[in-house]
Amino acid sequence: MASPILFVGDIHLGRSPHRLAAAGLSTDALGPDEAWRRVVRTCRQGGVQAVVLAGDVVDQDKDRFEAWGHLHAGVQTLVAEGVEVIAVAGNHDHFALPRLADRIAAFRLLGRGGEWERLELDGVDLVGWSFPQRHHREDPLAAPGLREAVESLRPGALSIGVLHGDLDTPGSLYAPVRRADLEAHPLDAWFLGHIHQPHDLRGQRPVGYLGSLVGLDRGETGRRGPWLVTPTSAGTLEVEQLPLGPVYWTELSVDLSQVDLAAPDDALHAAIEASVATAASEPWLQDGDFQAVGCTVEFVGAIDGRPAVQRFLRERSAHDLVFEGGGLPWAVVRLLDETSPRRDLAALGELRTPVGALARLLYTVDHEGAESLPREVREPLKAFGPAPWMADTAEHPLPRDAVVVRAAALDLLEQLLAQEGSA
Repeated sequence: MASPILFVGDIHLGRSPHRLAAAGLSTDALGPDEAWRRVVRTCRQGGVQAVVLAGDVVDQDKDRFEAWGHLHAGVQTLVAEGVEVIAVAGNHDHFALPRLADRIAAFRLLGRGGEWERLELDGVDLVGWSFPQRHHREDPLAAPGLREAVESLRPGALSIGVLHGDLDTPGSLYAPVRRADLEAHPLDAWFLGHIHQPHDLRGQRPVGYLGSLVGLDRGETGRRGPWLVTPTSAGTLEVEQLPLGPVYWTELSVDLSQVDLAAPDDALHAAIEASVATAASEPWLQDGDFQAVGCTVEFVGAIDGRPAVQRFLRERSAHDLVFEGGGLPWAVVRLLDETSPRRDLAALGELRTPVGALARLLYTVDHEGAESLPREVREPLKAFGPAPWMADTAEHPLPRDAVVVRAAALDLLEQLLAQEGSA
């Protein structure tokens, strides 16, 4: 039976978990370089025949010199252990990765220049494609070489496709490809880089994203790590994710409805601390060798004294909100106010006044979502979409429409009610 292969999603060498650094944590053992070292150590211990990197190994071209040291050290160690190192280029490293491959002996770049290529491993045929430039609007399955690669697959060998691309996103700048088209090709699996949220790849014929090697920011919640792919004697692939990422990102919902806010700063700090203690007792904390937890805290519940909560959010810095839970530092990198005033919105909504109109709007958002809002409210929000400002919205999510509308409406409602009370 053939030896396992380790497939690694987006590493982004050169990027640092800056939100954790802002919280005062040392990031030396929390970033992509540490995650890559863990991959190397795992391969040395596990009888792996090859490591396959699915693009965006390097964050940006300017990071190639820093990345070269980390990548070179790991490749040298792996090659000395008899482990092959193979990669395809992604949109972030379409320029840097070929240059690094030219400098590092035994580092194989597959599908260079946007042409499909087949590589023979022990018991496995690897078929790969690399980004030829920063943007690639065409379906990579239409690129040269794929038909020849598929036609030359070895009888009896398992076949695995690897590429960096945007799955089921027509019109994308980043190699849009349809899942149905991948499944139509006679390969036993397809592993993709690009989107940092991993798919569950443990099915009979896995097709999907490997996910980022380590969570790089608050949006990348859950376990992270490479995937160990083992050919079986039955001619199938056994797939297992290894939780090697040193950081775990999560979200905590803190209910303030029963919290006494007479001394708000102390009360809110204690509420977060209690929520961290509860979350730290969950089994997932024992599921990996984590060095830190980064979390988003969302305050919820119907309360009195929302202005005190909002002041707490404005005045707290990341340095103020690092807790201990399960022997790890928990850094709160984002605070959200999803509380509501302890008011009867349904009753206020009966009023034929601006207060009533706002109460009805809030009631609609809370019970039906932003999609049910009047067109006059929804249309202006489109102007604030992320597309004009950022290239990769999946890595930098903006607040949901309902969150934006709700926050603005609540603030205005409280101001109007305060004016009525002082009249």
